[in-house]
Amino acid sequence: MCQSKANGGRRCKPNKGPRSSAAMVGTSGYMSQGLSGEIRRTRRAVLRDAKEQLGGLLDSVVDAAPVNSAASLVPAVDADAARQIADAITASLKANGWPASKWRSHLLCGALAAVAQAMDAAEDKAKELITLGVTTALTSTGVPRPVAVMAARAAVDALTKLPAYKQWDAVRRGVRLLAVSVCPAVENHSEVVNYCLLPLASENLSDAIQQELAQLSGNTPAVAS
Repeated sequence: MCQSKANGGRRCKPNKGPRSSAAMVGTSGYMSQGLSGEIRRTRRAVLRDAKEQLGGLLDSVVDAAPVNSAASLVPAVDADAARQIADAITASLKANGWPASKWRSHLLCGALAAVAQAMDAAEDKAKELITLGVTTALTSTGVPRPVAVMAARAAVDALTKLPAYKQWDAVRRGVRLLAVSVCPAVENHSEVVNYCLLPLASENLSDAIQQELAQLSGNTPAVAS
């Protein structure tokens, strides 16, 4: 029995009643949802697992995975095309006085997400949209506008000079994969999630991850285009 602390007893902790399980998040990335006993993982945990699966796919492409593997969905030539676009952006930044030491977090993945988003448009409009999107993405990370414009134009030039340029959907898929792979924290980067990760889900992620992504968004799993 609790007594007043002034009388030599111990202070009783107030009874807060049953805690809502919806607010309990463990270090494993799981949280309880309501009182039904249904357990769902946090958004951060789901998106990071999705990134890991896609990153593994990209790595297996680079390592020349067998033709009958999941990596055959994204041929090595498409992954290489995406890297050429990324290299064109970074090389232009360095050449125009914006070295890697000045780059902020999400600089490259943001630019690649902008390329992927622009490539959703028709090819005749994509070049202009890539220039606009990459410029906007880079300036949002502190890159001076003239430098950002040059890097955006370099991305367009790299894209149009690719041998795989006419394989539009495949190159876009490679760009999406690379953007997810280089993103330091996908859960904090909505453009990478919306324009790169989710469009890849149906063809490249496990059924379990697809279901969790659908639960997070309240929609059916995304269909890759």
